[in-house]
Amino acid sequence: MTQFLPIIEELADAPDHAARARWLLRAPLAVIIRDQVIIHRLLSAAGFHEGLAYFAAEIAALSATRGRDGLAPSTLRTREYARIGIQIIARGGAEEGKHAAAG
Repeated sequence: MTQFLPIIEELADAPDHAARARWLLRAPLAVIIRDQVIIHRLLSAAGFHEGLAYFAAEIAALSATRGRDGLAPSTLRTREYARIGIQIIARGGAEEGKHAAAG
């Protein structure tokens, strides 16, 4: 056990990128904002580049200034594209493709 909160401990203990992707998709946005430095370090240490890209898109969207109409800016489109990639990894699709290409 480390000094991390239990929810961050789950990410730290994730055995592979699919588990990390699932964590990113279900973690509360408040946790992502609050613990963004720790999350970034864990994703970097794991070499999860796709996860880092999704994480950066999520932080950008959550931190963006909204327009006069109160709507989010165009960063949402980037976040949605990144989320699609993470969803594929979470289902194990990217890992399966990697093994098929190697064989």
